[in-house]
Amino acid sequence: MNMIKTAIAAFAALACISATAAAEDFPTKPVTMVIPFVPGGSTDPVGRFLANALQEKWGQPVVVSNKPGAGSTIGNAEVAKAKGDGYTILFTTAAFTTAAATFKSLNYDSKTDLIPVAITSSSPYVVVGSSKLQANTSDDLKELASSRELFLATAGLGSSAHFAGELFLKALGAKSKAIHYKGSSEAMLDMVAGRSDIYVGSVSAAVENIKAGQVRGLAILGATRSEALADVPTTQELGLDASAFQWFGVFVPKGTPMEIVEKINADVNEAMSTVAGQEIAHKFGATVKAMNVAEFGTFVHKEIDTWTALANELGIAQ
Repeated sequence: MNMIKTAIAAFAALACISATAAAEDFPTKPVTMVIPFVPGGSTDPVGRFLANALQEKWGQPVVVSNKPGAGSTIGNAEVAKAKGDGYTILFTTAAFTTAAATFKSLNYDSKTDLIPVAITSSSPYVVVGSSKLQANTSDDLKELASSRELFLATAGLGSSAHFAGELFLKALGAKSKAIHYKGSSEAMLDMVAGRSDIYVGSVSAAVENIKAGQVRGLAILGATRSEALADVPTTQELGLDASAFQWFGVFVPKGTPMEIVEKINADVNEAMSTVAGQEIAHKFGATVKAMNVAEFGTFVHKEIDTWTALANELGIAQ
């Protein structure tokens, strides 16, 4: 019996050594980074920066593959079904958690089929009002909402911008109707034209239009003002319970050895902490943010629960 226990212990130790060695050697071949959105926008350049930084560090190609469609779920599903060895990674946004809350029949499980690895950066959401809207402040908007329905432009059903908008309107107590576009660019075009009343999206998607006077910045969701829009008050300052932010992050398929997960986390954090990493984040109105694997996992699962509750309350879930 003792011989059996000794053999089992020896085998376990050998397996641990092998796993550690595999992580130290990783990667030994090209890695595919799936981005579940079309080329362009803020996700693509940040993802490509990270891919290039990891490629330089790893000495292996990191090939970006854009797989857009169905609110990012097509790309998510492709990575979820990939082999759990670290050679297929997902670079996505907060849309990962809102998609989980919106679509009941996904062909993957957002909480178990993909491992949250690392967050790279975050950007505050800003509430944008049409220049034709008879409201210059959130109080004006609340008064207007008491007399008529507001039209909320979104970057698509179930998008993070959609949920951030619904969260704000719920806090405001406003009646609204969501108008879904194919992306933030299309939504902003109609905002500038005055065909929608408000839009809630990342600062990076709205700052130039706000500074040009084409739309108005009404509020930043959360407690901290944005450096890019220092004159726009926060929802906390306005007494509104609406806090959320856009983020970018990395995921891998379940089954990926934890040693490799930890290595990717450390290498992503290192790449984003460089001057170049901070510059690419700042270019799109974001700041570099770092979490360890456990912290990011807890954060992602909490967001899924929060958005699921809101989706069920408002009848968004499909």
